[in-house]
Amino acid sequence: MRRAALDEIARLLDLDERIVFVGSDLGAGTLADAMARHQHRVLMEGIAEQHIVGMSAGLALEGFIPYLHTIATFLTRRALEQVVVDVALHQLPVRLIASGGGMVYAPLGSTHQAIDDFALMRAIPGMAVLAPADPEEMRAAVRALVTYPGPAYVRLGKGGEPNVGPNGFSIGPIRPLREGSGALIISTGAMVHECLAAVDELAVEGVAPSLVHVPTIAPLDEAGLVERIMRHESVLVVEEHLPNGGLWTSVIESLMRRGVHRAIAQISLPAGYAQTYGSQRDHWVASGLDGPSIAERVRRMMRENLDG
Repeated sequence: MRRAALDEIARLLDLDERIVFVGSDLGAGTLADAMARHQHRVLMEGIAEQHIVGMSAGLALEGFIPYLHTIATFLTRRALEQVVVDVALHQLPVRLIASGGGMVYAPLGSTHQAIDDFALMRAIPGMAVLAPADPEEMRAAVRALVTYPGPAYVRLGKGGEPNVGPNGFSIGPIRPLREGSGALIISTGAMVHECLAAVDELAVEGVAPSLVHVPTIAPLDEAGLVERIMRHESVLVVEEHLPNGGLWTSVIESLMRRGVHRAIAQISLPAGYAQTYGSQRDHWVASGLDGPSIAERVRRMMRENLDG
């Protein structure tokens, strides 16, 4: 997914003189070809996340559209003040492209685990928060952000994700991926692939839950989500995030604003910083965020509805 984002940004650099790329410590050779063509619009600034956010804000004030790329935790924690004061306060079109969403960098410890990025970014007024599920959505998001008014944060997955279905991404609307009945699974970003695996596992048993992908956490498609929720007896939100402040919280807020009282189940990362070492998948399995665990949770929910 990172490769798709960088390739699309490189293409946009050729098409639009307003596009500027600002990177931190991204590794030798990153966007080298684009830098050769656009020496003054591909800027590698080193390990200085607060600086590159402020620099991008200045470029935006001069009429450019900066695509800033660095590690998610450094962008959302270390540079949070600059994101708020320099970028969001002025509603500048800075695109914050964040690598290592969720537990991608799990082996590097809690300092690199972006488990609270949705909560931090969606709390900022006017900040769009996107979590594409696959390379095609990533490319579409990068393109859409050329004309999107105001700032945006984009969480990238680990990479290597297959495309989940036909093109159809745009900023805002939810994306129904499977139409079923009884249970509804709501997810976002990389977790969509585990949810698809769960749906496929359940299909063998004749169970057909619906699956909705929410590529835009903010601004949330509240009307689309609430309408889907009202059609299903059981609803499960699956997210690679702390229990509070992310997608589940957004869904609950949407329901409450409309006076809808529904119990919405959740599978998330634990409410705390990781205490064990392991890969991203190790943490998914431990938290019940893998396909088989999600399928089992749906079975249990549907049994409880029958028993109730």
